Amino acid sequence: MDRCRVAPLTALVAALLAPAVCAGEAPDADRVAAWRTRVEADWLTPQAIDQVRGAPQKATRTGPAGVTAVQDAAGGVDGCKTGEWGFHTANEKDPWWHVDLGRVQPLARVVLYNRCQQGMAQRMKDFSLLLSADGAAWAEAYRHGGKVFYGATDKKPLVIPLDGKEARFVRIRLNGTSYFHLDEVEVYAPADAKKNVALGRPADQSSTSQWSARHGPAAVAVGTVEFPLAQVVERGRRLARDLRKKGVDVAPHLKTLDDVAAGAKDAAGDAAKALYLKARWAVRHLVFSNPLLDFDRLLFAKRAPGTFPHMSDQYYGWWSRGGGGIYILENLGADREPALRCLTDGMPEGSFLRPDLSCDGSRILFAYARYYPHVASVADKVAKDKLPEDAFYHVYEMNADGTNRRRLTRGRYDDFDARYLPDGEIVFLSTRRGQAVQCGKASAAATIQNDRLPDSYVRCGGGNSRPVAIYTLHVMDSGGGHLRAISAFENFEWTPSVAADGRILYARWDYVDRYNNAFMSLWSTNPDGTNPLAVYGNYTRSPHCIFEARTIPDSTKIIFTASAHHSNTGGSLVLLDPDVGVDGPEPLTRLTPEVCFPETEGWSNTYYLNPWPLSETYYLVAWSTCRLPPHTRVWDQRNPANALGLYVYDAFGNLELLYRDPEISSQCPIPLRPRTRPGAVASRTEWDGVQEGRFLLQNVYDGLGSVERGTIERLRIVAMPAKVQPQMNQPMLGVTREDPGKCVLGTVPVETDGSAYFRVPSGVAVFFQALDSSGRAVQTMRGLTYVQAGQALACIGCHERRDTAPATIRPLAMAREPSRLTPGPDGSWPLRFDRLVQPVLDRHCAGCHKPGGKEKAVAKLDLTSKKAYASLTNYGGKQGVREDIVAAYKQPTSVPGAGLTATSPILRILTQGKGHNDVKLSRDDLERLATWLDLYGQYLGSFSPEQEQHLIALRAEWTDLLEPR
Repeated sequence: MDRCRVAPLTALVAALLAPAVCAGEAPDADRVAAWRTRVEADWLTPQAIDQVRGAPQKATRTGPAGVTAVQDAAGGVDGCKTGEWGFHTANEKDPWWHVDLGRVQPLARVVLYNRCQQGMAQRMKDFSLLLSADGAAWAEAYRHGGKVFYGATDKKPLVIPLDGKEARFVRIRLNGTSYFHLDEVEVYAPADAKKNVALGRPADQSSTSQWSARHGPAAVAVGTVEFPLAQVVERGRRLARDLRKKGVDVAPHLKTLDDVAAGAKDAAGDAAKALYLKARWAVRHLVFSNPLLDFDRLLFAKRAPGTFPHMSDQYYGWWSRGGGGIYILENLGADREPALRCLTDGMPEGSFLRPDLSCDGSRILFAYARYYPHVASVADKVAKDKLPEDAFYHVYEMNADGTNRRRLTRGRYDDFDARYLPDGEIVFLSTRRGQAVQCGKASAAATIQNDRLPDSYVRCGGGNSRPVAIYTLHVMDSGGGHLRAISAFENFEWTPSVAADGRILYARWDYVDRYNNAFMSLWSTNPDGTNPLAVYGNYTRSPHCIFEARTIPDSTKIIFTASAHHSNTGGSLVLLDPDVGVDGPEPLTRLTPEVCFPETEGWSNTYYLNPWPLSETYYLVAWSTCRLPPHTRVWDQRNPANALGLYVYDAFGNLELLYRDPEISSQCPIPLRPRTRPGAVASRTEWDGVQEGRFLLQNVYDGLGSVERGTIERLRIVAMPAKVQPQMNQPMLGVTREDPGKCVLGTVPVETDGSAYFRVPSGVAVFFQALDSSGRAVQTMRGLTYVQAGQALACIGCHERRDTAPATIRPLAMAREPSRLTPGPDGSWPLRFDRLVQPVLDRHCAGCHKPGGKEKAVAKLDLTSKKAYASLTNYGGKQGVREDIVAAYKQPTSVPGAGLTATSPILRILTQGKGHNDVKLSRDDLERLATWLDLYGQYLGSFSPEQEQHLIALRAEWTDLLEPR
């Protein structure tokens, strides 16, 4: 039997939650009783009791859904060798695992089977094997010297001879700070060379992680349940006080809560349970008396999560699981069993994603991918011909009663998260972004003409069997036509919603010249793609992902789900006040403090999803009774199909069941009723006009701190083409293996008042660098922006506070026509070290710095063409270019004056004092070296020869935007 395929709900609770009776098959009294039993079963789950208690849920030695270290450790001696992991600790110092052999005995050898997945086996380069007779005193019997080994995949596990050493306990300790995981551990004694004496024996380990699983016998509950009576009463009283302000008669329910409080002091066992249920029913009736619950029909989706849990992979059709549909829940109430109606009957088995309801309540959008069991195992998913067209997610629309269902998108692209715009058009996410450098109407139209254009990919993950294709914001008309890409971003965008003022709120992954883990921040844009603006979190490390943001009715605040990087969407609910700030913890209120920010703070035993705000206090949500699934394609109880149910949640901590299917998750609750239409934002994009726009920078010094006026003479504009290969961190463009593509479009002048006004191609992702008189970057933008065709986008300064008001003085740059771009030196469009820097080295350096040179010490620094890049990036050791780049990537923000041209020993040696051996660099030489260093010392700026040729061709197309050099 495969590891870990047991559903997270016990058979008892699943039976209690299962439909007890069908409509018309039992008297009303029996149906009410059956429904009450199901509701009470939900309250009595350990997860629900902990939620009421508000118990902190950071991971310690207990893993997901209560998995203990002992239960996870048993996976190392269960006889199952898969090449994955049998146990998995947390990321900690010197993690360990050991097995108890039951008695002291002589040992012949230990055999270790490693985790064989890409990059994971290397973690076992430095470990110790320790032996003990009593589990207290340990002696090192072996230390591994760095060689990588595997096991299941190559049939070559690591064999450690012990030559008769005696022990009862065998421990493996990883030396250093890391996660620790092995596939299997075998121990053999001299008496029987073929008998594994560790098989099935008790094991233990230092900690658990989100990837831990129950491998041994289920733990037996010890003691009695402690019911959190005080918490239920207090939360109910707070709810009652708030509802009384809304005119609700709360007196009967408050009396019940007072009675429970009076009897709680001496209650235990069954008496405590009875009081707990009595208090919960009082709270439930309070919840359903809320005037904000003025609807009795709810739109939602049933679906099983995909088999590859990750914030990116969760939306690809090839990882989908079948089952579910789009449903309506009717007859909502405290005591009433809700009725269920499926709107997608008759569609082939498939996966249904995140519906939306039109503002008048008459139409529904949803995404659907047909389920093909073989698609997940296709080895080369990049070859789209091997995949059925309807295995990709596509957008559908139907009436609110399920009639007139129609498909709006086609092609081998994933289209999903469609949302109605105030003007009747539809915004959605799509992999149609593809490999275009210039995104817009033409790039989207190309996907209609060719249904299998290649995708672009994330830089830090993937492969042909797991291509991680980029999806970004697109817009279409109500019939699925007039397709446009409204984002030119080169990386992922997620979970769009339409704000009350008509803007689109969404998350995007902005890791430009910084490491990838932490920055899935909240942004907004107009529906025509103009004015992309950071709303919150672009320099905030925790939470990782600001997903599912929605504006709250009659409020300026925003609700979002604080989610993890390495799992599906889900986590803690957070209230954001943008008026307080745009980064850091100050603007945030944690509505669910018992659930930590996943990954950055730990892994909670439950999580929230899909908040639909009724007010700042009340929400419809999906809630899970288990942890977020681990980042791997594991179809077992760590990634259950049935984790989520629908609930009402309030800021006082009350959580009340609306509906839960014991077989499959229920998600995305939306009241089925009309709602206020957001304000419409008039389009300013000239989709059929000249494909260019303008930027206006009012004052570059606003935000540059102590940088003196007059320092900045030009801006460098750098474009970022998207990655075109699916392989993780390949090709290597620079030092970090996560470097983005880069192409210097050119520079533009900055006026004496700090202003700049210039033309750029529209629909192209760019960032800016402020240059001094020597052409060195004083400040670098660590994010991307773009303009749409015909748009003039203005900013106040360089990294200025985003709540800064613009000056009323007309900038000097506005007194003239917008500047054209002055191209950089050869080798900067697109970026190539061999054409940008090597000519300087050939002219001034390679004559001495070459193999066989007169001075051996000088010759060691080989600056000839084959070795120059490695020599320069490694030059200076801990004070050199490589270390500067690594340090800069770890620091998410730029500090004025602290770029590589300021810190690099290369320019310091060549330009300070008397220089270096009479080398005299021309202005062009200095510009070349400064450009290379300012762009983080990359070797290449494009991901393929074909992309490089495309960039060269675009230069010819954009001639009118360029100044002659």
